[in-house]
Amino acid sequence: MKAELEFVPALIVVDMQEDFCPPNGSLAVQEGRSIAPLINSLLDAPGFAVRVATQDFHPPDHISFARNHPPPNNQPFVSFIDMKNPEWSSEETKPQQLWPVHCVAGTVGASIIPKIKTDKIDIFVKKGMDPLVEMYSAFADAFGNTEPILMAQSVNINVRDALLAQNVTDVFVVGLAGDYCVKFTAIDAAKAGFRTWVIDEGTKCVVPGSGWEKAKEELTASGVSVITANSPEVARVRLHSPSSPRRWPRVIMLANAAIGLPSPILHRSAMSPHMHITDQSLHAATKGATVDEILVDSDASAESTPAPISQSTGQTTPAEIETLPYWLVNVPQEQWPAECPEWLRNLEPRAIEVLSTLDGAYKKHDWEMIKETIKTNHLEHFQRLPSDLRKYLEYMFHIKRKYGSVMSFVVKERLCWGEGTPEDLKPKGRPFEFDEDLKILLNDWPYGVENGVVHMVVWTKFELAEDPATGDLTDAARKEIDDYVQKTFCTHLPPERVVWFKNWRALKSIHAVEHLHVLLNNPDMEFVKEITHGDIPLVEKVSGKESHCHH
Repeated sequence: MKAELEFVPALIVVDMQEDFCPPNGSLAVQEGRSIAPLINSLLDAPGFAVRVATQDFHPPDHISFARNHPPPNNQPFVSFIDMKNPEWSSEETKPQQLWPVHCVAGTVGASIIPKIKTDKIDIFVKKGMDPLVEMYSAFADAFGNTEPILMAQSVNINVRDALLAQNVTDVFVVGLAGDYCVKFTAIDAAKAGFRTWVIDEGTKCVVPGSGWEKAKEELTASGVSVITANSPEVARVRLHSPSSPRRWPRVIMLANAAIGLPSPILHRSAMSPHMHITDQSLHAATKGATVDEILVDSDASAESTPAPISQSTGQTTPAEIETLPYWLVNVPQEQWPAECPEWLRNLEPRAIEVLSTLDGAYKKHDWEMIKETIKTNHLEHFQRLPSDLRKYLEYMFHIKRKYGSVMSFVVKERLCWGEGTPEDLKPKGRPFEFDEDLKILLNDWPYGVENGVVHMVVWTKFELAEDPATGDLTDAARKEIDDYVQKTFCTHLPPERVVWFKNWRALKSIHAVEHLHVLLNNPDMEFVKEITHGDIPLVEKVSGKESHCHH
């Protein structure tokens, strides 16, 4: 039992996302946006030791989407299907309610609404990423599974471990929706051993009235207290700093369930300006360590001398990275802008997380990781090297201003397919029948992959047929691509060194021109030069590296 005087509260803001808010959300909760001012006032409260925001982050083929199931049992809100426990030895199933498509990873609908002060958030939790199981709670899937090996596919952070790492004793929950994700997150927080409070005015429900009354009964039965925003517990958080045998700074911590992500989930722009991350902790983070292995020195005083800028490179060093806003990380000191550049403002939390990471601490995808990511269809795990992402965002900002859109630039300058009119993009024949209907270029802004991996994009004038029910390629289209890849690439290197994928629509940066990605492991660079006609990707031009190698 927790000591009576020990009070280290955390705030969990649940799913304040565009798709859950009127007027345009595909699964909008009535008056969902109206609770933002209260949530912001809580985010400003000095008493919280850590502030968490959760997001539904579903793949397009998620089991809860009605469109992914055959008729007639595929009606949103009213249809249910049988869902199987992902725990391999279990035969357990449970009914799963079907919903409209919502919060697909990488889409606007999955983003946190602009009214929420995301700069106050310490930990961003992406949940519901496993296509085969629902996950309303931030702590566990719909079957109550919490084991890291199972949860690694569903969520990017082990929330329980992250809170325990900061000695949290109490959890306050607000957000959407009260009768679903807020309810289950609060119940599981109580199960995890935290005193748990749901703030009545800080949530809205899918089913207002009766839905909230039933949810409150379940919360109370599970040991969760439903309180008002004027309660003594909330007043205590607003007026006082957290009390604990050990005072922890606000810092996002890596957890077991971050397995498989390409970079540490470190939102350093939210850190205390005088906190010091040891070299040992940074090394642990880049090795995918557990929370307990990431050591934070919270005793660094305000008078401590900051670690110096590296004299050899002019870059910031690991020991001082926590003092920098994300838009200065990986930038030589002499090039620091006085304020955040326009092209780095209003970014998604995930982009800020990547930009906040030192290039040297970024875990690149090796060949086995690449194959596994494509095999499991977790394409959202592909991310660019932090400094490359910065260049990409800057370049795209200026491209859009000059050409009106990225598509216009690509069609005119990279593909040289005229002005991009329907006539210019009209295919001559069937898919892959004529060379004039496609072009192979090196990816202008490749993902962060290990040396020796070459990333190409095959642009096509023809469409690659998709199944409207799932959004995935049809079997016929997949066979057409397999045959093309076999003929074009596998005649020059073994099949096990060739992989391809087609991005979900939600992850595409350019929608109007069809394309697929091909990655080769240690190919003959003369072959690459020949098949791309000596192409040089933009990232190398911008970086002044006039070469064809990504080595």
